[in-house]
Amino acid sequence: MRAPRIILRALLVAAALPGALAFSAALGDNTVKLAPSMLKLPQNIGPLRYSGENRYSDRRMGRSFGYNASGISLNLFVYDYGLRNLPDGPDSVAACEQFESAKREIELGGNYENVVLRGESSRRMGATPDAPLTREAIYEFDRNGLHALSVLWVTAADGHFFKMRLSLRGEIADEIDEARAQILESLATAIAARPPRAAPAPPSVPEGAHEASIEMNASGDAADAAMWLAYAVTLVQYAREHPDQGPPCGGEFEPPFEVEVEGRRAALREYRARPANGRRSNYFETLARVEAAGFLDEYVWTFLHTRAWGTSPPHELAIGAFDEFRAQDLAAHEVQSGAHVRINEVRVLPLAPAS
Repeated sequence: MRAPRIILRALLVAAALPGALAFSAALGDNTVKLAPSMLKLPQNIGPLRYSGENRYSDRRMGRSFGYNASGISLNLFVYDYGLRNLPDGPDSVAACEQFESAKREIELGGNYENVVLRGESSRRMGATPDAPLTREAIYEFDRNGLHALSVLWVTAADGHFFKMRLSLRGEIADEIDEARAQILESLATAIAARPPRAAPAPPSVPEGAHEASIEMNASGDAADAAMWLAYAVTLVQYAREHPDQGPPCGGEFEPPFEVEVEGRRAALREYRARPANGRRSNYFETLARVEAAGFLDEYVWTFLHTRAWGTSPPHELAIGAFDEFRAQDLAAHEVQSGAHVRINEVRVLPLAPAS
């Protein structure tokens, strides 16, 4: 790897947690022990030189290790977050949640400006087909007047999370491929020296439930269960056809606006298919009046709005007219949701091509 050409002010500083103290983890064999794990890295990784360790008073946060070179900084965090029996790899729920949390810190925290996520993927940490995997996200941002490229990696090994942040000044961003290869290969070699930890066997579930499951509201009216099932089936079908729209680490599925509307419409179709003497639901009678007035989309936007839908309603919605209808017909209305859909799988990121 050729030496980077620009001297970079340290772009990343280890998280300022109370009680962080500087220690030296360098060993006499020219390695650095990544405590509290048993993994070791070389003191020199390409042009990067080991610069020190921070130990945190909260034992769950483990320790961090710094490497620096002209124009490059690398911070590596090793911790277990108080969890036990972490399986190896980046695709457990716990590892995925750590990755998403670290992304939010970059996107919403600190004093970064003009943050842009350039891409995210799974990446082999070595050149062999069976090399361990890590999750990767690449960002560009400005900080203190400097434009920078920053790469986040998160995986788990030896019962610990390994979170790494590599930063390069914009003028030397073309060094990224060489820096990535040397850093990840070093960690892959360290992981290979330790016994693997497999994920526990998943519990037995009905066929198809690995992807998504329907959870009915236990406090809901049992007489309305068929309508809410029709609603939930609509959401499940969409989630299966658009896996990229589900929660990254599994969990409750929040449907896009158009899907929420279609789900409520499917529930209404199920309600209207009943004989007249079977249509006695106060909620669905109200919803039927809303749809008959032409305001189902406006109802969903107003009563069921989520942050993911944004702040500006679709231009075709008649929000003003619906507000008048709501004031007259829905003054004491309480929205109901008798079911929700849970995604039971972590979203596996596409595998990046070998460098």
